[in-house]
Amino acid sequence: MKRTIITILTLSLAVSLISIKSNAQDAGRYGNDNYQTLLSRDRCLSHGFYGGFEFGYTEVAKRSSLLTGFTLAWVVDHTIELGITGKGFATNPLPDILLQNQNYLYTGGYGGLHVAANIFGYKPINISFPVTIGAGGISYIRSQYSNFYDDFYPESYYAFFVVEPGIELQFNMTRFFRLSAGVSYRYTSDIYLIYSNTSAQPVASPSILRGINMGIKLKFGRF
Repeated sequence: MKRTIITILTLSLAVSLISIKSNAQDAGRYGNDNYQTLLSRDRCLSHGFYGGFEFGYTEVAKRSSLLTGFTLAWVVDHTIELGITGKGFATNPLPDILLQNQNYLYTGGYGGLHVAANIFGYKPINISFPVTIGAGGISYIRSQYSNFYDDFYPESYYAFFVVEPGIELQFNMTRFFRLSAGVSYRYTSDIYLIYSNTSAQPVASPSILRGINMGIKLKFGRF
């Protein structure tokens, strides 16, 4: 698995270098007025920035989970993105037979450095290869509904390291709004959630958070 992640990161770097060269050639061919959108056309900006919101689906311990997040990034020559990102998740609660059949769920979040390479980012439809490198935490908590509110009781929690490469199809709707849809693979260090009783039995597999994510992003800024 580590060899697979290294391969993905290497390919992402190679794609970044190729895209920089391609964009530089196109910029020379078309001049500064080469940024294109689906609804308008404007001149090229060498630097930009955006704030984005993400909504997606993932699985945690084979449970469906809503994934939400945000990204703040600086865009260099429509090609390279550098910034920070953060994501959160929560699964549906299910009874745990080892805990008196009370409802428990997985919840947590992660974030860190955001790096992306955009292929022909000034075109109306283009491709991006984002990578997230950072850390996060996950908890296994009890959800008990009483007196019109939820009481949350943590059974176990753990911190982890994460690397998440992905691919996105982007649509430049206007100069200040970009829509994207994509998939990514979340690779984490081993996670050890255990029951708090003396048996110290594991709650789930150490690879509980490794898997595919799917989602859409709404990006607002100057690209």
